Amino acid sequence: MTAIRPFLFVLGAGLLMFSNLAGAQSLPDGPGKATFESICSLCHTVAGPAGKQWTRPQWEAKVIEMLQEEQDVTAEERSAILEYLVATFKPGGKIYVNVIAEKDLQSLLEISAKDAQVIVQYREKGAFKSVDDLKKVPGVDAAKIDAKKDRLAF
Repeated sequence: MTAIRPFLFVLGAGLLMFSNLAGAQSLPDGPGKATFESICSLCHTVAGPAGKQWTRPQWEAKVIEMLQEEQDVTAEERSAILEYLVATFKPGGKIYVNVIAEKDLQSLLEISAKDAQVIVQYREKGAFKSVDDLKKVPGVDAAKIDAKKDRLAF
């Protein structure tokens, strides 16, 4: 595993840079972000947590689950990842419209599955830059968007 980790790190970093170049909203800055991106991107996209708004115990359980077999990840790295997740993706926190998955849009915006699907389809044509951009999506309930506008991040 030790010999593979540097290769996976380079591969993961390359994929992360490509996804950012493709116009996706990057994750918010904060202590532990680089550690989170470098380690967690080895197995999956780093955007997944952006759609979650979990408590510390929920994030602790997820970090343990995801890293339980990763012996090369130090206690300090695990702690940095946990602190980043807890501080950035907390209950009542920001809703990262250009990053989160369809099901998370549905849940966090309290909209229908169909509306979430349409938002994702429009997002694939180009990232939303404002609440007004999001409200222009045909069929989406503008009142529900307005109700969450202070929590939306573009």
